[in-house]
Amino acid sequence: MGKAIGTLIKAAAAGTAVYLTLGGLTYERVLNRRFTNQNNDARHLSDELYKYYGSPEEQMDADAWFVAMRPEDTAVVNTSGKTMHSNIFKQKEYTQKWAVVLHGYTSCPRGMAEQCRYFYKKGFNVLAPTLRSFGDDNQKYCSMGYKDKDYVVDWVDYITDMDSKAEIVILGVSMGSATTMLVTGEERLADNVKCAVADCGYTSAWDEFASEITNHYHLHKFPVLYAANTVSKLRGNFDFKKCSPIEAVARSKTPTLFIHGEKDDFVPYWMMDKLFNACTAEKEKLSVPDAYHAESCSVHPELYYPAIDKFIAKYI
Repeated sequence: MGKAIGTLIKAAAAGTAVYLTLGGLTYERVLNRRFTNQNNDARHLSDELYKYYGSPEEQMDADAWFVAMRPEDTAVVNTSGKTMHSNIFKQKEYTQKWAVVLHGYTSCPRGMAEQCRYFYKKGFNVLAPTLRSFGDDNQKYCSMGYKDKDYVVDWVDYITDMDSKAEIVILGVSMGSATTMLVTGEERLADNVKCAVADCGYTSAWDEFASEITNHYHLHKFPVLYAANTVSKLRGNFDFKKCSPIEAVARSKTPTLFIHGEKDDFVPYWMMDKLFNACTAEKEKLSVPDAYHAESCSVHPELYYPAIDKFIAKYI
């Protein structure tokens, strides 16, 4: 009997070791900054990334504008003692209008050049933060928006400390969209944030990873996703299920425009309706035909930017 129990214990220990090893490998592959930052410096030159982020001509034109503007690289210490980085474009003349522009997974502020240029030309000051583990941020692991929301709330406070009358819109794409929604669910968010634009964000990190694993890699959620989530929690990063924009918008008071490309299969299109229906704030939505992930602004700019203009004009 004792021998059988010992065998079972060894088998359980071996199974646990395999489970945690699998989880650790998956976690490192998806969230370690060595992977998430691999395209940061060259993303505006990569033909493969243009598939998701617009045509080479549009991206290169916006990128050239971004570089020529020489935005301030601002670093501040936040409420948690972490050093945050952001590129800031300030208008020559005073304005209380601000846009906070949030990049996506494997991207960077420079990757949001098109949106930064759009807001700047509309007369907004623009603040484009580097999110957790990307670019100059020294955190080792990405949190898919979960901890990034604290960065953004602190950046909002940075703006309002400079100008208590500031009127702020937050726009994010993909992971930046998820971060935007998470921010709107924060109680300590300043009233200066008048509205938000959530472009192709996911309902939760768990749902997003589950979609990728099952639809693109044809694997089962168990054990891969469960193991990676276990490792993430053990390392003190975040619980995939608690990174939940859909829960955040359910308590949000920030008017939000939801945008999603109808052909998006990276962050599935169906997620927009779930998010929209859950949102308790004033809300609108824009479905963009023929657009894959994060392509809405480039595939149908004649739909995308007028919708944003009309929405923001109600609040700022």
